[in-house]
Amino acid sequence: MLSSAGMPTDVRKTTDTALEALEALSTVTPVTSTHENALAYVGYLASLPWNRTAAHKPDLQGVEKILNEHVRDSGSREKILEHLRGKSSDTYKKPTILVVDDERIALESLAYILEKEDYTVVTAGSGNEAIAKLKESDIDLVITDLIMGEVDGTAIIKETISRHPDTRVIMITGYATVDTAVQALRMGAFHYIEKPVRVDDLLSSVKDALRKKYSNGKRNVLCFEGQSREAQISLGKMIASTLDRKFVSISLSEIREESELCGLGRAEESAHPGRIIDELRCAGAADPVFMLEGLDAASRDFRGDLASVLVNVIAPLKNRNFTDRYLDVPFDLSHVIFIVTANSAKDIQSPLGDILDIVRL
Repeated sequence: MLSSAGMPTDVRKTTDTALEALEALSTVTPVTSTHENALAYVGYLASLPWNRTAAHKPDLQGVEKILNEHVRDSGSREKILEHLRGKSSDTYKKPTILVVDDERIALESLAYILEKEDYTVVTAGSGNEAIAKLKESDIDLVITDLIMGEVDGTAIIKETISRHPDTRVIMITGYATVDTAVQALRMGAFHYIEKPVRVDDLLSSVKDALRKKYSNGKRNVLCFEGQSREAQISLGKMIASTLDRKFVSISLSEIREESELCGLGRAEESAHPGRIIDELRCAGAADPVFMLEGLDAASRDFRGDLASVLVNVIAPLKNRNFTDRYLDVPFDLSHVIFIVTANSAKDIQSPLGDILDIVRL
């Protein structure tokens, strides 16, 4: 069962640890609740659609026909199509980071830190090598030392901006002064970090830079505003069918607290997985069209910060490492097409409002 579950390596390690605990508990009689809970946990992990995505044959012309019939405004139709084209062509690509440093130990250390965070890392031991990599590779972020040989960090900033205007550059140096920091930022560096590099500072800067690159003024998640609930769901189902995907939905007005969406940890007496993960398990797919209904109604009754909870669920970059508290391991939600609905979206605040593309139906 476990070998065919398609679990990521880190999840399989967690499962193996749980199995070892189960083996130890199996010698205890009578069977304890701890044994039963551990068995249920392993079974639940194995039942999840870790890598079950459909061999999609999306019919975007069919989607366009549906939209022409059900969405009157041409601008709204084009917004929806634009989102679905992007999702159908490439659901998620791991960010590629170019790391440049002429000190081998520093270069390898930075690469190791970033690879542990599941980034694709390309390394260059000199400025010339870095420029060659910029020419031949699709780079999402550059992290470069300032002081190197004949081609230094400032030259790499210029080359990056010239070739990839949306790609951010983080400058690292052991010779930090106010003047060099100001110069780097004026030239277009996104951020400036002093050596020795603190891991938390580095990873925080990387996430900020990538978020800036990918958002770049774009709103990443569709929000259907207006019409009846039935009409919104019907449109979502038709889109899912035409894209050759499963359709699932949650009525947010029924959700009262975060644990209902994101689970309750196994140390708690009433531990349980959240609705997000459980709906994917029931659908048997990691890439459905997932409708979150009635955001405006839910916001009034939810105990806690619903906006922040939903950002972690639906926002690109964040949701590829979504962690349900019951699972306590990351599950990649980046393959899901999320659609939020609301009767009125005018009161949706940041940070959620920053990523929603409102489409009036």
